[in-house]
Amino acid sequence: MKKLILTVAIFLVLGFLQGRLYGQVANKIDLTEDGQLLGLGTQHILKSIILEEERPIIVSLPIGYNNSKANYPVLYVLDGLQNIKHTVGTVELLTESGLIPPLIVVGIESLDRTRDLTPSNAGQNVHGGTGNSGIPQSGGASKFLDFLRNELIPFVETNYRTHPYRILEGHSLGGLFGVYALMESKDLFDAFIVEAPALWWNKEEMTEKAKTFFKSHDTLNKTVYFGIGGGDGWGMRQELKRYVDVVKQHNPKQFKCLHEEVGDEGHMASRLLLNYNGLRFLFSDIKINEDLTNDFSISSFLESEQRLKNKYGELARRPAEEYFNLVSILVEKGNELGAISVLKSASEAYPMYIGLLTYLAKLYEKTDQKDKAIDTYLLGVEVSKQYKLGQEDDLLKAVDNLRKTNN
Repeated sequence: MKKLILTVAIFLVLGFLQGRLYGQVANKIDLTEDGQLLGLGTQHILKSIILEEERPIIVSLPIGYNNSKANYPVLYVLDGLQNIKHTVGTVELLTESGLIPPLIVVGIESLDRTRDLTPSNAGQNVHGGTGNSGIPQSGGASKFLDFLRNELIPFVETNYRTHPYRILEGHSLGGLFGVYALMESKDLFDAFIVEAPALWWNKEEMTEKAKTFFKSHDTLNKTVYFGIGGGDGWGMRQELKRYVDVVKQHNPKQFKCLHEEVGDEGHMASRLLLNYNGLRFLFSDIKINEDLTNDFSISSFLESEQRLKNKYGELARRPAEEYFNLVSILVEKGNELGAISVLKSASEAYPMYIGLLTYLAKLYEKTDQKDKAIDTYLLGVEVSKQYKLGQEDDLLKAVDNLRKTNN
């Protein structure tokens, strides 16, 4: 019990310090002339009627946003000023790898996180006893959720090209708020990354609420990642496990979740790994499944590609390795036409990957579609010029050889 109280006490001190630091830093942000914050995004100040304050947010757009007309899913990140750096970097890495679709990232800066992110007032004692060590301003989660629903999300969706798919990510008290938002307003977000949530709050009231909530939902079409560092305090890991046990007991249909403890990271150090693992899990269905590989047809493949785009936006794609592996399997089975269909999708998804175009051109040759092979090689020439890949001469030689055999 002493260990639990010590963990909670340290956690609260960190929470208060973070809340104060956020308030100070938010007033000292050095913006460039075009409004970019440290190259990571644009800061906006929302005049919130609901919160009765000016609330800073940071909006980071995906690479290529200004050169496209596409709509993008949105990742809303709590404690945004603290978490925007590593989140944007991870999103860009995973997007480039094709493991997640490109996302708009909205960092919601904290001004008083113990007010906004807690679902109930802890005016006496945060872990359920009595005394004077409480947090009188706590319990503002309902109001903050109202701000997200009626002010922040409408602002983002009015000013940016957004896809309907929304994600909420929060760490610690932010994770507590994520669990609260899931159960209090289940239609607001499609997916959640819940990192080291403070589920001990007020005698684990969120776990008690979960017993009723999940029992009353036979179907719940949500994806939730529950992650925590393996070195986090005892007052954190066991509470998360008890919450997840309630979820598993009722196991709603279409509810996809993962609970894991990562390495030996402590409470604060785990955030980067949990953000990475959480995004990987949320979009794990981007990978090509075994059913499609084992029972391949061109129509089923194209339908699966369209479902992916419908769910996550028109720029969603598989990892390049996934396409290439499927092509290799199809060629080995003698299904060159199926392989061509996959390569066409892959080369559209990865326009600078000239190896995909070369492979596609060779398959056109093999299937006696020489005109298409020539057009594909010539497209490769343009790609090589655009990205300075230095393969123009080899590709033009292939074009000359094909034209000679046509004469």
